[in-house]
Amino acid sequence: MKKSKLLGVAALATALLSGTVGLCSGCSKTSDEGASLPFTWQNTNLYFVITDRFYNGDKSNDNSYGRPYKDSAGYTAGTFHGGDFKGLTQKLDYIRSLGVNAIWVSSPVEQAHGWVGGGPMGMYQYYAYHGYYGLDFTSIDANMGTVEEFRTFVNEAHKRGIRVLIDVVMNHSAYATLKDMCDLKFGETANGVDPCAEWMPNASAGETFHNRPVDARSYPSWDRWWGKDWIIFDAYGEPCGAEDGLDKCLAYLPDFKNTNPNANKVSLPQFLLDKWKTPNPKYDIPAAIPYRQGQMSVAQFQAHWIASWVEEFGIDGYRADTVKYVSKESWKLLKEYSVAALNKWREKNKGKDPAADWTDPFYMTGELWAFTTDPEDKSGFAKDGGFDSLIDFYFNPDGVNLNTCIMPDQSDWEKYGKLYGRLEGKVPLGNLTYISSHDTSLCRKKNMAKAALNFLLLPGSVQIFYGDETSRVNDMGGGIDMEQGIRSDMNFPKDVDNAKEWAANVATLSKEFSKDNEILAVWQKIGQFRLRNPAVGAGYQEKLSDGSYCRMFKDKAKGIDNAVVIHVGDAKQVEVGKCFSDGTKLQDAYSLKYYTVKDGKVEGDFNFAALLEIKR
Repeated sequence: MKKSKLLGVAALATALLSGTVGLCSGCSKTSDEGASLPFTWQNTNLYFVITDRFYNGDKSNDNSYGRPYKDSAGYTAGTFHGGDFKGLTQKLDYIRSLGVNAIWVSSPVEQAHGWVGGGPMGMYQYYAYHGYYGLDFTSIDANMGTVEEFRTFVNEAHKRGIRVLIDVVMNHSAYATLKDMCDLKFGETANGVDPCAEWMPNASAGETFHNRPVDARSYPSWDRWWGKDWIIFDAYGEPCGAEDGLDKCLAYLPDFKNTNPNANKVSLPQFLLDKWKTPNPKYDIPAAIPYRQGQMSVAQFQAHWIASWVEEFGIDGYRADTVKYVSKESWKLLKEYSVAALNKWREKNKGKDPAADWTDPFYMTGELWAFTTDPEDKSGFAKDGGFDSLIDFYFNPDGVNLNTCIMPDQSDWEKYGKLYGRLEGKVPLGNLTYISSHDTSLCRKKNMAKAALNFLLLPGSVQIFYGDETSRVNDMGGGIDMEQGIRSDMNFPKDVDNAKEWAANVATLSKEFSKDNEILAVWQKIGQFRLRNPAVGAGYQEKLSDGSYCRMFKDKAKGIDNAVVIHVGDAKQVEVGKCFSDGTKLQDAYSLKYYTVKDGKVEGDFNFAALLEIKR
């Protein structure tokens, strides 16, 4: 439905309430890819993928750097499983069918080549499949794919209207592993152990994989690693344990000295300079090459390295790891560099990628452990740290446990609507709510259809953890570690090859969904409803006399004027007069039927839910 951008304020408000205004000026309503669908970060439906555990699109890269599928103890709990960017690209239609408008992928930077001890008992070899053990921030990890494969993934996501976020780890480097010490010639081993040889713990002597023979005392050979100017590490005279706070080591991970972005300039680590002497265009990030030289503070090097991914690929945002362990000043520096990098990429890629024409600001969300809500930014993470939102831990706050989540309900809709809903504008600091997490547990309730309804329609932004929609199980890491089981391999439905059809009409009204998995079909319907309607997550909410919810949102700059009515439960009629005027043609995204408003209501046979929007 076309509308003019020249509507007066009063006429605009009247049109909004009557339902005569549709989505947005100039927006495609029939595109099967959806790059021009209305979008606001306040209505994000984000899909979080651990790339390695999603889908294997190229088996030739599975054993990069000598990484095995099965470790030397015979386990796969902590190894790389083969997922890569080719696999993600192949499954983008599936992801789009969930109504997803943003995807967060685990950090794509080159990770530690080797292993550390895994599990409380050190039973297995634990590799960096999750992306949190960065080694070279200017190169892509070969297990994930090549520079051009990542570029293709981002471009194909953009064609479908999906924004791409990468996980960012500024707090710490990887542990020192034997394989890295062998490959990059730094550090010392205990008892003269050859770092290039396979090492197995001596069980009779009480050893486990936690006892890998890395000698972290002060030896000149450690200076070839990051060095004392870069990190806190035992060999540099500053013990690195399990501590909490800025300039402290989290879980024994070497802590980058990046608290002050204007600190003294440092030289680049010798192991990286030696590595970079042999360029590898297949994996080196072109935009990062200029920052493989010179001197600047640790935080400045890191911010340039990370922002170069934005400049090279058009990354739309970050999920920042361990936010409270890095200073707000350093986060803000990263945001500043990244905003400039995105503007540079957009200018360069006009006509090559639809995202070059997007005007959405660069987005940064972050993990602040135990955070819930702070819409007015009393904590200063938006003002002083550059964050647009923080992850909301409320519905799954515990450590590694089975099914300890709290399921949202309508009372939470009312609470979150008051916190985050706006008719216009936005709150200073948004949220990103999840029910499952890679660090806590998988939320698996008896009625996962109801979970989809209550969670996906929660005001504010939401984050699906891959497999929430298919009830992916905790496989206990092959039976030995519950934490690794949270990150089990993705369980696609049997009819996943039909994903292109499922995603073909998300901009209008899809009528094709998974037939193999009825619960998945519910997640698809509700997610697509949210995708088409910014008011679901961003809008002002009013509860109507029959218990229905009217949500309304407008953004004059983007020409967005949107209203929806949501009703939960069975009904013969639904009140809609607050959002839609008599005679307005509506569609129900759940039943896939059409209705006409009469006397402020629509009549029909509504089962489970009614998701009412303007007919498209």
